[in-house]
Amino acid sequence: MAQLSAAVPGDLSKLTTLVHSNDLEETRDIISNAYSPYRLDCLGDAREFSAWYAESGFPGITVSGLQYGSPHLGAETLIRPQPLGTYLLVCEVTHGRVTVSSPGREECRVGPGETYVLDPYRSFQVHWSPGARMITVRLARETVERAAADALGVEGPLRARFALGGAISPQAARTWAGISGAVLREVLGEGIARTNPLVATHLTQTAAALLVGTQRLITEGVDAQRTGAVSHAAVRRVMALVEEQADQPHTLADLAATARLSPRALQEAFRRHLDTTPLGYLREVRLARAHQDLLAAGQDGSATVSDVAYRWGFSNLGRFATYYRNQYGHPPSKTLTP
Repeated sequence: MAQLSAAVPGDLSKLTTLVHSNDLEETRDIISNAYSPYRLDCLGDAREFSAWYAESGFPGITVSGLQYGSPHLGAETLIRPQPLGTYLLVCEVTHGRVTVSSPGREECRVGPGETYVLDPYRSFQVHWSPGARMITVRLARETVERAAADALGVEGPLRARFALGGAISPQAARTWAGISGAVLREVLGEGIARTNPLVATHLTQTAAALLVGTQRLITEGVDAQRTGAVSHAAVRRVMALVEEQADQPHTLADLAATARLSPRALQEAFRRHLDTTPLGYLREVRLARAHQDLLAAGQDGSATVSDVAYRWGFSNLGRFATYYRNQYGHPPSKTLTP
């Protein structure tokens, strides 16, 4: 194995290192065995390629760390895995940035502290900036889909897909960060979940339930079996439309037609299940996409605040700045020029 000059990240050094190499083919083979077969390309000078991959866990959950290149020496890297099959990955970028896309459907730029979910039902590719690093939490598909069925009040597992846009709200993101942090501390601190099946099961089921409750879950043809509840499937149809066409103009009437509900019933469904309105949800998605674009433009100067605002449907720049400050705690100009 060709060794890197860069050290293994200290905060993740208790994970078991499987790859620490400058060899592209070796890296591809080992990580393909750990996850699913995938294509790995170095988008630059192959002599600058490097990779580090490590993992550990307890029954039900695997935590892994992955880094390609270094911020000061390294090439951009593109990975194109085959569909995951029997598990899901919740990925948190800790350093650098990645762009994850599902060909023909969605694209999402992800920076430090942000997450995205890869489910078994999509093909995807991830473009890594030099030195980007992430931590992933791997959960069995069956475990997550049982949790989704429980959350929606239906019998048996169901086919659960996730949009790429991250958590449904900043509050939800903090909730997920809490459980993922607890899982990571359990793994890195060599906690009792490794040897206590009850603790391992509890943490795994809690993580699955919070994943379903905090991320952008999409289900098809599922109605909630709760008295007085409006169909979750209607909400999910609108979520899917918004996620895939966030840059298009949408009115409440348009969204209600997609949901096959009256505007009033759709508003009630969103308040009940997401604690927002359909147009409020659309605004949250657009703000998240604008945030990602501003982060990217801050690196390459490819756009101005007004360019990004108009791209995502905010024709009033003052209102956009107010929404953005309320969501992220600072004006969009600060994201563009940190």
